[in-house]
Amino acid sequence: MPPALEQSYHPKRPISLTILSLCVLTACVGLIAAAIAMLTVIWDPLSLIGGVILFPFPSLLLTQQYLGTFRNQIRGAVITSCLLFLVAAAALLAFVMTLGEVVMAGAEIPWTKLLLPMLAVGCVSCISAWANLRWSQCLKQTATVPTYKGVRFWFSKLDLLAFVAAMVSVSSLAALFIQSIPPKYAENVSSDRAPFGLPSEATQVSFCQGYRGTIACEFTIDERRFVDWVEAGIGSLESDSANIQVQMITIPYSIRRYTSLAPHLNGSDSITIANGLYCEWSKEDRGVYAAFDRTTGRAYYFAHFH
Repeated sequence: MPPALEQSYHPKRPISLTILSLCVLTACVGLIAAAIAMLTVIWDPLSLIGGVILFPFPSLLLTQQYLGTFRNQIRGAVITSCLLFLVAAAALLAFVMTLGEVVMAGAEIPWTKLLLPMLAVGCVSCISAWANLRWSQCLKQTATVPTYKGVRFWFSKLDLLAFVAAMVSVSSLAALFIQSIPPKYAENVSSDRAPFGLPSEATQVSFCQGYRGTIACEFTIDERRFVDWVEAGIGSLESDSANIQVQMITIPYSIRRYTSLAPHLNGSDSITIANGLYCEWSKEDRGVYAAFDRTTGRAYYFAHFH
């Protein structure tokens, strides 16, 4: 039997705090797994850098949230509150700036795809931060620090169980994310192998992903399906809100091909279409382009977001 612990009293943990804490822990596990998956995309330096930048914050938040809520540590609750207030501020600021930019541009407001998720993250983070702050105040007023043979902190069976559960969850999610990451390039594959949404009717799909979000793709499809695909949104949320219109090609139109993004791929870097359709959008250093060749029944797509 272990030596008796020093008597200590902690206030009853609110059910709302437990629920919010579990939500935060779940989100952190997902972000950590995503960061690990990003580190496996070795051909894209931006993904590697993003994984390195993303990994520390959710790891720290996960640790402090657990210590503050389930180990009754005042410091953990305070740090968690500060971190969540930062998340809330960033999400709400992004919400206001994005909404303002869309309204000023006179474009359709992307509530479901972008704004509502931002608002939800901001509000939930703010509520969770406030709950952790209140919990830290309760702990300061009533709690004493337990000791074990003079040691300030020790691992319980619950800690070990939580650690194992977190590791299994992160590993499983990371493996799932890694498995779902498309390769840098592929030729003549099915539409479900593409790195972004293509019509299920698309065949003979070839694509290549370049650095910093550049991507090019081409596939075989009929004209009506191509138009439907474009009108449903083929670029970023920013370009989709601009309502890109399909136009007839009246003078030869050139568009970059996927072969231009990797030197070892065979084929010309661009194609010129004389009879078909096209659409394009560009702003500063960002652009989305698509074209359809009626002669061959091939569709071409090129986008860069930097």
